[in-house]
Amino acid sequence: MPIVTHEDEIELAKLDVEVAQIFTKLAHKIDSLGSQENKLGEMYQSYGKDLQLYLRKLRDKSKQMDVLAREEHSGVDSSEVTEVKKTIHDVDDQIKMIEGFYDRLKDLALQKKGLTKKMQEYSKLIVDNAKIRKKIVMLGLKIEKAKNKMVAAESISSDEDKMKDIEREFERSKKELAKKWEQILDERSEVNEAWKGLKESIDEFE
Repeated sequence: MPIVTHEDEIELAKLDVEVAQIFTKLAHKIDSLGSQENKLGEMYQSYGKDLQLYLRKLRDKSKQMDVLAREEHSGVDSSEVTEVKKTIHDVDDQIKMIEGFYDRLKDLALQKKGLTKKMQEYSKLIVDNAKIRKKIVMLGLKIEKAKNKMVAAESISSDEDKMKDIEREFERSKKELAKKWEQILDERSEVNEAWKGLKESIDEFE
């Protein structure tokens, strides 16, 4: 079994920082996707408003056709009235589907905001944890060298006290990381629920 050296621990700290940088980049990308999804929701919302205007005019038309259909020579027969009423029903359904869709799309974008905030907080904690790990390694090396050089016990004892403090700080940092990761998992569950809601809102519409 290979011997683990201080270089291995420093390399781990370095990799943690690199992982944190990529994780932060992923959070920014998710943020960008959420912004685009929110914009798409706003576009569908605008489209829905135009459809509502279209629907109101169709209803006005339907009422007018009802009046004219009573006259035999008006040029409007009952089948035409029925067709317009069917269109009104279809457009009304379409508006409801679109409203559900853009609401769920905006919900998804909002949930992603919560997720990316926690991801960025987690990345910062990873970097902090890596710095503490490096401190422990460097101080450990200093103590080891001091012992080899027969440095005064008082000086070594002071560094060993510092080491205990840093190790406690390291343990607290690890607990914070674990807690933050649990928060990320909770946020991911919320995002997944928002995705499910979005999928369920989709039906056949233009």
